[in-house]
Amino acid sequence: MADVRPRVLAILPGLFPSTVIGVAKPLLRLHQDARITLDLTLQFLATRSAVERADVVVMCHTIDPQYGVILDWIRQSRRPLVYEIDDDLLAIPEQIHGLAYLREPARREQLIACLRQADVVRVYSPALQEKLSAFNSNVRLVSGPLDWGLMPLDPPQRESSRTRMVYATSRLDDSIGRRLIGPLGRVLDANPNVELTIWGPTLDPLSSHPRVRSLPLIRDYDTFFSRFAREAFEIGLAPLPDDEFHRGKSNNKFREYASCGIAGIYSDMSVYNRSVRDRVTGLLVPNDDQAWVAAIDTLIGDPGLRQQIGANARAYAQEHFNETVTDDEWMTTLVPLAGRARRPAVETGGGNPDVVVGLAKFVGRLATKIGPVFREHGLSEVWQRSRQHVAGLRQLASWELQRRRLQRRVNAQRGRQ
Repeated sequence: MADVRPRVLAILPGLFPSTVIGVAKPLLRLHQDARITLDLTLQFLATRSAVERADVVVMCHTIDPQYGVILDWIRQSRRPLVYEIDDDLLAIPEQIHGLAYLREPARREQLIACLRQADVVRVYSPALQEKLSAFNSNVRLVSGPLDWGLMPLDPPQRESSRTRMVYATSRLDDSIGRRLIGPLGRVLDANPNVELTIWGPTLDPLSSHPRVRSLPLIRDYDTFFSRFAREAFEIGLAPLPDDEFHRGKSNNKFREYASCGIAGIYSDMSVYNRSVRDRVTGLLVPNDDQAWVAAIDTLIGDPGLRQQIGANARAYAQEHFNETVTDDEWMTTLVPLAGRARRPAVETGGGNPDVVVGLAKFVGRLATKIGPVFREHGLSEVWQRSRQHVAGLRQLASWELQRRRLQRRVNAQRGRQ
């Protein structure tokens, strides 16, 4: 019997939380469940032959202009394109450190070209859905993914003698968190049984408070969330400005807090107020100091309310953010597109020499960037970026090994049929 599973080529710009959580892990899971056949790669390793073998091509986040030829290959091969975006990359604020490259005109033009070429655009924000509809008539709002396999089997025990709050973010230069320094200082001074964990940035002078614990950013998301879920936090803080860029964000903090049974306090803006019910699955507050202090004091002073909110939020997350929902949304997109592009299956070989060439070129490009990065940001930044690239390549190799092992098992089963 012919294999009718969609053959999907997923081309990622890199391996960072949004591409791993939203694209790589769900598609890898579908591959392992034999619902699709997946070829997972990075932009610098993509080849025209891989595009032509695919029924559907998936791309996400930003597209480096030097790899714009990938869009040409997709168009010339008449392959359907699914593009996923979880940030408003067309409205990057100048004050956000480290994102200046996303404002480059060539990269912006490449992004718009991808939006217009895509058969389906997947987003997590209603505001972003509305905005991107100006470039594509098929922008779909999808549910945020959540990996329940990272959660402990039994909820961690919370201590009745103290209340544990958490503020966690991947932003190291965190202007959003700094807005909470004053309110949180007042709360800590007035409540000696309250402890705060700041996970990621350093928020001086708050970080030097005797009941504030600072934890370094963990860049591998699975490692971070697995540890986070076992910390027994009770109150989670999720401030977010109500501006064009941040309205394009996903409700990731609500998913994290809710799945852990944490009573979250969220900025009352569209990212959160479309999924959080005030005083039922979280507290919604305006972005002013007095409102944040009042909301935190409410949850500290009412253990029954925060426990009920935590339980309600977890139940909501279990119903709306789970593998079944995520996988079905992907399959609803992929299957019709694959049917349009269906060709006789082409078996892949054991290796692709283009991958070796692409890797060599990538290493060469990295070498040319070391000098400018060192002069502008220093040795620490060079070291950090190098570690990220090595970690990403190691993770890609791990996933490729899993894919090949599964493919060998599938081929062996076919041989016995």
